[in-house]
Amino acid sequence: MIKGILDLLYPEKPKCCICGSQGAKIVCDRCMASLNYLQGITCLHCGKQLNENYHDSTCPDCKTGAFHYERAYSCFEYGGIGKELIHKLKFEGKVHLAKVIAGLMKEALRNEDLEISCIVPVPIHRNRLKIRGFNQSYNIAQELGERLRKPVLDCLERTKETKEQYNLDKMQRYLNINDAFSVKSLYNISKYENILLVDDIYTTGSTVNECSKVLKKAGAKYVYVITAATGSNT
Repeated sequence: MIKGILDLLYPEKPKCCICGSQGAKIVCDRCMASLNYLQGITCLHCGKQLNENYHDSTCPDCKTGAFHYERAYSCFEYGGIGKELIHKLKFEGKVHLAKVIAGLMKEALRNEDLEISCIVPVPIHRNRLKIRGFNQSYNIAQELGERLRKPVLDCLERTKETKEQYNLDKMQRYLNINDAFSVKSLYNISKYENILLVDDIYTTGSTVNECSKVLKKAGAKYVYVITAATGSNT
C-alpha cells in the first residue's frame, strides 16, 4: 500500500528504452540521432543504401532477381542502435517501440507518391506467436495504419514453421520461406489493389517477396514494402 502511494506521489520518470536515460521519450533524441538512417543513393527496388559506384541506382541483386513487389523502402541500416531497437521490440517485449518505428516509416514514405489501399503485416507462425506473445510486424502495422489512416488487414498466415532467416544464406532463405504463406479465406484481396506490406527487417527480401507473390495471386495489383531496417549492400 505504501509503495502504491509513493508511486502516485513520486512517479518514476520515463526512461529511454535503448540507453536508459531518464526523462526521455520512448527513445531519447541522442539514440534516435545515432540510428544509421538511409540517405543519399538507395536502390530503386530494394531500398538498400548504395555508394557512389552505383550510377544507375540499382544494386546487383535487383538486376538479376525476380521480384513480386514493386519497390521496398526502409528507414535505417540494421546495425548498432538500429539493431538494438529491433531486438528490444522483438525479443524483450518492448512493444511501445512499434510507435517509434511506425513514425520513422511514415517519414520514409512522406515524399513517395504511393496510393495505398491497405496495410498488411508479415505474419509469424502460430507456434512462435504463442512463445513471443505478439507479432512485432502486426504491432508496427497497426501504429502505421493509424498514422496513414489506412486499414490494416491481418490477412496472411504462415502455413509452415520456418527457421530464423538471419543465419541462412541466400539460397537457404529462399528454400526456407518458399510456399510458407497463404491468404486467409475470409479476405477478398482483389478489393485492395495497392498493398503496403510491413515487416521489421529486409535482408535478402525472400520473406516479403514470398508474401507479395501470395498477395498478387489472391488479386492484389501492386505491392509495396516498408521495413524498419535493411541490411547493407556488399
